[in-house]
Amino acid sequence: MISYFHLPIIVFCFYLLMFMRRWWLCIDRMGFVKELGRRAPSLLHGDIVAAVFAIMPFLLAVYDWSGFTLPRHSAPISPAIAVFLSVVCVAVALSILWNSGERFAGSWAGTRESALRTIAALRIIDAAELAHALKYVQEREERTIYSQGHVIDAEVQEVRK
Repeated sequence: MISYFHLPIIVFCFYLLMFMRRWWLCIDRMGFVKELGRRAPSLLHGDIVAAVFAIMPFLLAVYDWSGFTLPRHSAPISPAIAVFLSVVCVAVALSILWNSGERFAGSWAGTRESALRTIAALRIIDAAELAHALKYVQEREERTIYSQGHVIDAEVQEVRK
């Protein structure tokens, strides 16, 4: 018996994969794939794992509809078990992408905007980390200079040749 409960799950997974692909295409067209992969590797890895889990319902539906039997099994997979596994795979993919809701938009314009927001956020984070590091280094230098008793006069410049 063919189970048609896979159809809405497959449609949902198709749109999920389409939105993910569209976002990564926008990142690629802007030329930031390597930079994004270097700065936020968990974003890239999470999307790959979520895509694998979103592809699994397609495979489970084909397996259920074709009626193949696996080695060491006497009968094909039960349609209820196949649908349950498909729902679990979709739930895992959505849990991986839980905080990515704003990245995936329904239109190309919204997708480009979210890609730009992601790149800008990463650059802002890098700038804030750099400012904090420079502040820390300056404070450290001031503490070492004053603890040794050296005074640097900013007005005097000495040039040796």
